[in-house]
Amino acid sequence: MESIQYISVVNIMIGITVTYFVLEILLMLNGIDQDTSNKLLLEWSKGKSFFIPFALGAIGGHLFLGTSNAAFKMSNGMFPVLILFGLTIIMVLIAFKVPFKKSRAFLTALLIAGFLYGHFFWSMNYTVTP
Repeated sequence: MESIQYISVVNIMIGITVTYFVLEILLMLNGIDQDTSNKLLLEWSKGKSFFIPFALGAIGGHLFLGTSNAAFKMSNGMFPVLILFGLTIIMVLIAFKVPFKKSRAFLTALLIAGFLYGHFFWSMNYTVTP
């Protein structure tokens, strides 16, 4: 039997997925060319929300890869999440205080850095020992 926490997480993920598909369908049907979530995220990333590629990379590395090397395991499972939120807050503060041009190469580097962070430090593949 599955725990209530597991069922809650699955329901939240299903809700997010359904919401994303509905949003994408609405954006495709609204009659505006080049109006998809990918284009919107790219434009927001080039503005003050340049944390988006890092966060998406970290989530991707966390969900789809992940090392099982114990050398990268943190003592508390919440530390990687707190560090991710801390980095995001720092990026938001930088975006509002220091205006600079965010090139595609810079955003790609942030995506790769987030992916590596999610793979190494926020891995779901550490073995749990009782």
